[in-house]
Amino acid sequence: MLDKSKLRGADFITSIGLIVFGIWVLFQTFQMPMKDTYGGVINVWYVSPALFPLFIGTGIILLAINILIHSLKTGGLQVFREALNSKKGIRLSEKGYRFLAILVPLLSLVYMNLPRIDFFLSILLFLLFFISVFYFDDFPLLKKLLAFYSVEMGVLFLLFLTGIDTFLRKGFRYSIDILALGLIAALYIFIRISIKGQEEYSRKLRHALIISVLTPLILVPVFRFFLRVPLPKEGGIVDLLFILYYAIR
Repeated sequence: MLDKSKLRGADFITSIGLIVFGIWVLFQTFQMPMKDTYGGVINVWYVSPALFPLFIGTGIILLAINILIHSLKTGGLQVFREALNSKKGIRLSEKGYRFLAILVPLLSLVYMNLPRIDFFLSILLFLLFFISVFYFDDFPLLKKLLAFYSVEMGVLFLLFLTGIDTFLRKGFRYSIDILALGLIAALYIFIRISIKGQEEYSRKLRHALIISVLTPLILVPVFRFFLRVPLPKEGGIVDLLFILYYAIR
């Protein structure tokens, strides 16, 4: 088993990287309008697209500073220097994995999925992973689910990077939404297989799924139909909710 003191070096370099990244997120966020006028309607600051990434960037910085302080107190800087001098690799600590489990889904949601995938499905995919992985509170399971989710996000990244998504949308408008549904189903099935029928974990997964569905089911009508705020991407599910809304109106 690796001496925990040696992992402080990994915490040190990870926290530095997260602080730099958080600063970059804030820099990009402050370039967004806090309020603007669309069609004669003034959007106030609390519906600004900058609000969510502002909280994310600030949270990343604060949490990274906490890791950095803990690392410095426990000799992380010295361990890191020794590792550099000896040219030995630095393994990522449990805290590092947990921060990646926060960072990867948040970045994927804000900078990749929300602008390109139906809002309902983007939130559902994010919450299903995010709630499950921390609700289980099982570190080996966290690493396994993080790896699977990262692969899914990697597939989407390559799809958007190469422009294949544009080609698919020309063939069928809701192609990417169908793919997102497939990724959600694959993630759920993978979680079910990974927990191996454990009753406690199965109960937690049911709770996570219910919350993951109810959250966008509440957010979409509130923001789109009552506050009249356009969603980042309105795809198949939002269109279905539009049909339902006008059918019962």
